[in-house]
Parts: sequence; structure tokens; C-alpha cells
Amino acid sequence: MKHYIGIDIGGTDIKYAVFGADAELLYHDSMKTPKGQANIRIPEETAGIVKRLLEKYDGICGVGISTAGVVDVVSGEIVFAGGTIPEYKGTNLKKTIEEQFALPTIVANDVNAAACGEKWKGAARGSDHFFCITLGTGIGGALFCEGQLVVGSHFRAGEIGHFLFDKSTQTTYEQRASTSALLKKAALELEHFSGSGHELFASARIGNARCDSIIDAWAEEIARGLAEIILLTDPSVILIGGGVSEQKAFLLDKIKWHLNTYLPPNFSKTELIAAELGNRAALYGAVYPYYKEETE
Repeated sequence: MKHYIGIDIGGTDIKYAVFGADAELLYHDSMKTPKGQANIRIPEETAGIVKRLLEKYDGICGVGISTAGVVDVVSGEIVFAGGTIPEYKGTNLKKTIEEQFALPTIVANDVNAAACGEKWKGAARGSDHFFCITLGTGIGGALFCEGQLVVGSHFRAGEIGHFLFDKSTQTTYEQRASTSALLKKAALELEHFSGSGHELFASARIGNARCDSIIDAWAEEIARGLAEIILLTDPSVILIGGGVSEQKAFLLDKIKWHLNTYLPPNFSKTELIAAELGNRAALYGAVYPYYKEETE
């Protein structure tokens, strides 16, 4: 039986999995992303993951890697990396894995991979024109148009974390609207806050007005960016991905309310929905090309 390894490298965690026939998830685990010397330590950790999984599973036929940063999908090199993972530019995970293990390796931007996963196995099934935004340590975006992923002339399409730069605060969209931005704000404004997003949302759900106000202000920041996306791309659906997607209607209703204040009345026909695969979307998307190839 053919097996494939999926690895998703984010600013906080590295998630990894083994997929079997019909993309059955056979194994799933995670570890913390190493801090510092990303160009050295992340390839080392990635190779270590592959080595351990090769010892555990027979029939591994390929590796799919989803990663933060702008990825040259031909060479597998990280051609641009923002502040989420410093020193990451120039890293080539495709070369590292293929040279060490002689396994075919595909490397993709993490949000592009998440969008492919949702298109294949998640909430975007049946939708040919949609936008996927993931909220986490940073913010990323991916656009599907006429059923095809749009990567751009320089592999930079969907890099929305860098837009809506505010000169007065010297901050980008992701510095105001990412999940990490939400937690930083909560830590500044709430006494005895542990730093857990689950704790913050749970408190808001049971009526804690301060927690709810912090989340509401954050939802407005998210909505500002979504309004620009709708005006530029007119997608049928916008998927909200990342760990906060599990909040579903509680968060989406707040975003929708603010979104309508940033657009002309009755302008938008775009549906806003939560991603279905959660933090595993990029893992599915990372290995999707192998399964697509098998069925063609």
C-alpha cells in the first residue's frame, strides 16, 4: 500500500501525518517549531520527522510539505519570509528531503495547501471561485479562480498578511488581525490571562463583557481585510481557517456584522463560512497532488 507523509510548518507548531489509501489519516502528531536559525533547524527537524516515519511505516512514496513563507513551487525554495519565522528565506526543504531520502517531495505555501485541502476534502468542495484566509501566528490567503489555485507571477498571490499597512501604528493586517495579535491584546488588557484562545472565547461565550469586547474589536480588524478581498476578487465563498475556525458562528457572526459596515449596502453576495478541516487542512493539501496524480 502506498503511504504519503504530510508536514505542515507554521510559526508556532510543526504538524505531521501519514496518509494511506483514499487519503485515510493513519497517524498525526505535532511539535513546537524551533526558534532561531530557522534555515538550519527547521530542515533538520523536518528530516528528523521523515526519518522517524520511514522507520514506522512501509511504502512511503512521497512527502508533501506545507510551510509558512513565499514558496517557489518549482524549486521548493522559500523566496520570502516575513517576521513570523526569521532567517527562513533561502531554505530549500525539497532539496533537503530528496537528497537525504530519495523521496519525491512537494513544497507549497501553507495557506495555498490549506485551500487545496478544503477544496479536496473540506468546506470548499464544489466551489470553483473562493478565497481562503487562515488566522494563526500570522495571516495568509489563497485564491481559487475557475477551479485553479492562483499562485501569481512571483508566487506571491494571496500574501494578504502584509496589506492594509497603517502608517500611524506602523502595523500590517496580520499584526492587528492574526490570532497572535488577539492574544497579545488580551494579555495586555486582562488580568491573570493565561494566553489561551480557548479560555478567551469560553469566557466571552458565558457573558464576560471585557473578553467579548476584545474579540469584537479583533473581528472588526478581520472584517476590514475581508472587505478588500471581496471588492478585489468577488469570491462565492470566503473560508475562515486556522484554529479559531472551530468557533464557527460565534466568531463568524461578529465578522459578518462588521463586514457589512465596510461595504456598500446590499453589495456583497459572498458567503462567509468556517473551514471544516481545521488545523489539518494544510496537511491534506500538502499531499493532495499525489492523490490527484493517481486518479488522473
